[in-house]
Amino acid sequence: SWSWRQILLLRPVAKEHLIYKCGRGDKFSLWFDPWMHGESIHALYGHRVIHDTRLGRLALVKDVIREGRWNWPLISSDLVDIQHRVQDIPITLTSDSIFWGSTGNSFSTKLVWQRIRARSTEVVWHKLVWHPARMPKHAFCLWLVLRRAHITRDNLLAIGVLHIAYCVFNCGEVECLEHLFFQCPFTNSV
Repeated sequence: SWSWRQILLLRPVAKEHLIYKCGRGDKFSLWFDPWMHGESIHALYGHRVIHDTRLGRLALVKDVIREGRWNWPLISSDLVDIQHRVQDIPITLTSDSIFWGSTGNSFSTKLVWQRIRARSTEVVWHKLVWHPARMPKHAFCLWLVLRRAHITRDNLLAIGVLHIAYCVFNCGEVECLEHLFFQCPFTNSV
């Protein structure tokens, strides 16, 4: 769906904030997870290294660890280079971990939102709408009003969706925010 495609477009943004900390190599894909200095081996070296090692596409990092040391098959120049590059990645007894932002930070949607959103200046009506005792549905409706974003007939007329903008409640007036909230006889009686 469109929503999922939009979420997937954020992968590069998320990648900038994810930190893969290799432990004993029991969870990370040897080829496709970016555990080696923030990059995946496949992204750096391509498919050939998978073939050269004969470990297969489903290999885990632990498959190149022997007795607590890195043990890559040294049968190509790329594999020799990888063996050299991983020497400064410590092997520990802990499980592999993924952190958000910095090592030790567990994942939360609040942290993600704070990191990836573009901050704007706070508007003067912020506390009126988003106060602690708010009802979410009412706050959202008020937010739409203040941004003039309700789908009213005058807005639909302006963008060419409708040809007339008279109030849906048949009072003969043009339907706009002011009319619906303050002037319409029907909405005043509700």
